[in-house]
Amino acid sequence: MSHFGITAIRWNAQHTEVELCMLHEIAETDRGFEVLDGKPAPFDQVANLIACHDKVWVMEKGAHNAYDKGSAVLVKQGQQEYLYSEDNSLFDLPTF
Repeated sequence: MSHFGITAIRWNAQHTEVELCMLHEIAETDRGFEVLDGKPAPFDQVANLIACHDKVWVMEKGAHNAYDKGSAVLVKQGQQEYLYSEDNSLFDLPTF
C-alpha cells in the first residue's frame, strides 16, 4: 500500500467536479515521512489508486510551510463517481 497527498485541485468547466488533482507521493524516510514533488493527475488516476487500496490524503499547508495530513480522500460510487472527503476539506484546497 502506498500513500499519496493532494495539495490543490482543478474544477471542471461547470465547477461541479474535481477534474485534476496535484498529487504527491508520500515517502517514508529515516527522518519520517516526506511529501515528494507533485504532478497533475486526472480524477480517474486518483480513483484507481483508492480502488487499489492505496491511501490518498488531503494535505494542507501547516506551520513552517510544511504539509499536514488531513482527511482521507474517498470515491463516491454511483451513477457517476466523484472524489470527496468527509469533512469537505478536499474542496477547500487551493486551485491550480
